[in-house]
Amino acid sequence: MIEFFYHDGIEKEIAALERRFRHVRDGLEAFKRLCEVQFNPEDPKQIITPAKLHRITQNDIWTMWKIELVV
Repeated sequence: MIEFFYHDGIEKEIAALERRFRHVRDGLEAFKRLCEVQFNPEDPKQIITPAKLHRITQNDIWTMWKIELVV
């Protein structure tokens, strides 16, 4: 299971963008689906380029990743 944590203030930015681009949340949901394929524990497939994907930290239970996404 993947959990997404947004940077502080991103919800306000998304709300502001939605006024101009009504499909912003749809784009974020599509991005989440891409991540589910990329990080599938049984059959991962590289979809996101390594230049946009950065492992921040990990331990025996979890790994934290930072992904650059232009909205």
